[in-house]
Amino acid sequence: MRREIFGGNGPDGWGSGDGGDTPEDGLRLHFDLFAPEVPRSGYRVERRATDRVLRPFDVGGRTEVAVVVAHDQQDRPRWGPETDASCDPAELPAEFTGSGRDEFWTDAQGERQPVARRPVARIHSSVGPEHCDRQTVRFLTPGRGERATSYVRDSDGALGTAVATAPFDPDVPLPADARDTGNRHGEWRSWLTDDRRTAYVRTPDGVEAWPAVTDGVACR
Repeated sequence: MRREIFGGNGPDGWGSGDGGDTPEDGLRLHFDLFAPEVPRSGYRVERRATDRVLRPFDVGGRTEVAVVVAHDQQDRPRWGPETDASCDPAELPAEFTGSGRDEFWTDAQGERQPVARRPVARIHSSVGPEHCDRQTVRFLTPGRGERATSYVRDSDGALGTAVATAPFDPDVPLPADARDTGNRHGEWRSWLTDDRRTAYVRTPDGVEAWPAVTDGVACR
């Protein structure tokens, strides 16, 4: 079965003074340079050649992350990362995915939902980036496809007023036509109405209204 790549890097990022003496040094350099939100240990050797080694990380018998380290490339002597690829982070063990911006939701059966929008994304949320002073903001995207509507929880007004269709409201009645999507994030539960102008998130304290996002959110 063909699998979608969620993230990856090419050979750029290291130079003549960075390479290591062994393939293991090259793998460590990959983590030091790119700091990917993937496991840093547990990579097996699948294929070894004179100048390249393929190191995959498997979960349940499936490869979720793969790193190729190479030796003596042009302008990159000794061992270092050549390329890498990873699948949807929702497929990684939970202990490796708790410190990033992505937040993982489960369905009514407790199954983690994919983060990537293609081909089978269902719901995910993410925390805004610190370099934009948006770390108190949360973006929620339930649904599929590149044009899936996103919603925002901006309790501190960090985004201003031009990026959402309405203000965030921390205490609203749940509309009569709202339906439970079955999706959960901790004690949060998501509800939607047919018009999809607002996402309703039930919390232990009540119901919050997260307005739809316009096209003006640029900093990621």
